[in-house]
Parts: sequence; structure tokens; C-alpha cells
Amino acid sequence: MMTDLIKIARYRNTPYVFNFKHNGGTKVSTYEWAGSKKSKFDIKEIPIEAVSWLQMNSSCFKSGELVIIDDNEEAQHIVTNMGEDKESYVNNSHSKEDIINLLNGHAATMKSALEKINEASEKRFVIDIAKEMSEELSGGKLKFLAEWMDIPQDVLFGE
Repeated sequence: MMTDLIKIARYRNTPYVFNFKHNGGTKVSTYEWAGSKKSKFDIKEIPIEAVSWLQMNSSCFKSGELVIIDDNEEAQHIVTNMGEDKESYVNNSHSKEDIINLLNGHAATMKSALEKINEASEKRFVIDIAKEMSEELSGGKLKFLAEWMDIPQDVLFGE
């Protein structure tokens, strides 16, 4: 039995729970991630067979709900071999710091990166961060974010 552990992070600001049945379904391990707070995010080490199960039976990596911290050879191998899910994984798994940098960066770069996001929960995460920073963001960026979410700007940002 493998005992290799892979670090899995939860970047979004809401909790995530995963129940892993192993030993032929006779044992259940529950893994819980708290939502991120400020620029801190929750990281758990879980067995590689649980990561494999998640890859085969869920979309949590593809949708960016959970993120593999590729700090060892096994984790790097998993990320490298995601196949067609890798692009979606990369586009939907931003940390709060990544999003702050995008929102503070050049408008065209921000727009290009945000248009690649296709998961509603990742979009909500971006908007939650944008709301925290709304006074620092230009009117053009706020207008783009409102159009991107298809919500009137005054409703989205409470202006």
C-alpha cells in the first residue's frame, strides 16, 4: 500500500469536504479544508490514492475547487499528466494573491486571464476579492468585471 502524501490546497474562501472510501469501502477518511482567510489558505496532505480517486471521479481539480501543491516529483507528475483537464485546472485555480495581482495589473492582461475562467465558483471568488479592493480599482476594471459577471455594476459593487 502506498503511503505517499500529496499536498492539496483550498484557495477559495468557502470550505470543502471530501469523504474517501478505501479498503474496499470499509473505511472512510474525511478531509476538510477551511475556506481561505486573507492571504492564507488551507493545505492538507492526503494519500496519493485519494488524489487519484478525485482525479478519476470528480472535477474538483479541473474546476479549481482543490489545487495540487506540486512541491514533489509525484505531485508534479500528477499535474503534468492531467491531460485535457490541465488547461481548465490552470485557468480556474487562482490563489487570492494571484487574483490581487491580476486585478492590480494591466487591464488587458486581467481581461485575458479572467475570460479563461469558466467555473462559477472561481468567478465568485474573483468578485469577492474585487469587492474588497473596489476602491483601488479603476472604473474601467469595475465595468469589465460587472459585464464579465453579467450583473449591473451598481448591483455588483453596491455603488
